[in-house]
Amino acid sequence: MFFIFALSKKQSMNKYFFSLLLTFICTGVLAQKPLIGISTGYSASENTASVRYTYVDAVIKAGGIPVLLPLVRDSLAAVEVIERVDALILSGGEDVYPFLYGEEPAGALGGVNYVRDRSDMWLLHSAVNLGKAVLGICRGEQLINVTFGGTLYQDIPSQYPNRPTVQHGQRSSGTLPIHHVNVVKESHLYEIMQQELLAVNSFHHQAVKDVAPDFKIVATAPDGVVEAIEGFPKYNILAVQWHPEYFAQQGDKQWINLFEDLVQRAANTVAIKKPNIKQPKIR
Repeated sequence: MFFIFALSKKQSMNKYFFSLLLTFICTGVLAQKPLIGISTGYSASENTASVRYTYVDAVIKAGGIPVLLPLVRDSLAAVEVIERVDALILSGGEDVYPFLYGEEPAGALGGVNYVRDRSDMWLLHSAVNLGKAVLGICRGEQLINVTFGGTLYQDIPSQYPNRPTVQHGQRSSGTLPIHHVNVVKESHLYEIMQQELLAVNSFHHQAVKDVAPDFKIVATAPDGVVEAIEGFPKYNILAVQWHPEYFAQQGDKQWINLFEDLVQRAANTVAIKKPNIKQPKIR
């Protein structure tokens, strides 16, 4: 009887240590922070890639690990890069090249960077194919819309049908909101922010004109200018026209929530075999 009792106790101890080991392993896996890739700007004259530190701080405060992604030269390189991160942020920057959405450049068009357009499109294409979560910010929103077949106002002041009534290119600090946006209640953006009216900053003179197929407008400025689009449920993509990273860097929990959502969506990696997405080429 003693032998049987000893054997049972040993088995019990083995189960205990096995359970403890499994707990440590699972905890270690769950504790791994997702890698959030951030597209960078590219300067041919200075031969540099860079991005504002506001993006880096926003990702860190949201519990992710920021990874700066330099220019990629082809689609294969983009796949290799995106395979190693869990989500993608398309950051702000220059105007999107109008030929990419079939228009002639308007007189008020700002500086463009076709090399960066092509790189960002390859990164986006790879992220969608691999099912990685995407957050577009300012130019990032515009590039997402163009990549999926939408168009842009090249210059709001000269092209928008009704004269804008709010300041879209603010001259004050990015840490200060300059106008409000109205959020569609039936949207993922509303689920994150839990508010129908948000105070945002604004540094753009281009905006979404025709929204891309499979995407919907989920926020607008008081003058009607599109301020956010999303591709749910088909695409794991949310894109905003303002710069929430400024607010998140300052520790504003409301806006950190937006980046925490990206970190959470990073776990959703359902690949899409045939996304309705364009290869970067001039039309």
